[in-house]
Amino acid sequence: MATTLKLSDSINFAQAFGGWRGLALGNANEPAITCANIILQTLVAAPFTWNWNRASVTFLTSGGVQDYTPASSTFGVIEKASYVLAANITNTALTNNVATYTAVNSFIVGTNVSVTGSTNSAVFNVVNKPIVSATPTSFTINITNANIASAADTAVAVLTTNSVPGSLTEISNVINVLGSGNELGTPSFIAPQVDDNSGNITFRILPIPDQVYQITIVFQKRIPQLINSLSSTWAPIPDHYSFIYQYGFLALICAYFSDSRYMQFSNKFVAGILGAAEGLSEDQKNVFSRAWYNSVTEQQFTNLRTAQGVEGLGKS
Repeated sequence: MATTLKLSDSINFAQAFGGWRGLALGNANEPAITCANIILQTLVAAPFTWNWNRASVTFLTSGGVQDYTPASSTFGVIEKASYVLAANITNTALTNNVATYTAVNSFIVGTNVSVTGSTNSAVFNVVNKPIVSATPTSFTINITNANIASAADTAVAVLTTNSVPGSLTEISNVINVLGSGNELGTPSFIAPQVDDNSGNITFRILPIPDQVYQITIVFQKRIPQLINSLSSTWAPIPDHYSFIYQYGFLALICAYFSDSRYMQFSNKFVAGILGAAEGLSEDQKNVFSRAWYNSVTEQQFTNLRTAQGVEGLGKS
């Protein structure tokens, strides 16, 4: 989904409604820059979630470890989280078409497994293969290939079904912060515990994982960069959502100039964003509507009071 429209395009659109007033004044190009960023932040921030702004991060837990900091520089807000049983492989060998993986695990014979990242041989990377035998320290599968000598390895095994993680369990409690704990078990709570403002998010899990799991977090991405010039695009918002942000931008410009049409364009903006939004409850829609109209009305009346004050000074 392409993002090609620029702030300059929105200015041209807005000026056609406002007598071609200057909207990008001085070195800072105000009020256009600030109005655009307010709309950009409104669209990408909670409670809104969009399929064009969704990503995921996956990491492995360790038994007895509560906090994890995977690479997640684009992380914004968690939507969902889940886990599946996994294992860290430390050694692999292939003899008479039987591949043996050394790994502490809780796998069961007959379930399927996928393996990635083998440093011994690519032959050990498999997809959706049934487990033939399993002990607490190793498991085997059938692979038709020449023998491969036993060697250290750093592959990862994950239970799968039809080539995707099997026995997936949702971590149903996604919250803002978690305290420290000492109970061990399967993950039930997860929180983006610490954001160091350098692109590193530390996730905390409770109960503390009792073994190796693969955790998958689905999230909304943060705004990569605020609009800072007339040539900036509306990224990450795709062009086919311009019907939303153009009216929001126009509403704020009208409010700035105390143009009574600000409410007309606000209605179009709110109708557009709520009509396109995914998965919002009626309460969330109502809260957003009230907050938006209150903020725009306050801006409009602030400018009106300023204009009235200036007029009063001129008459005194």
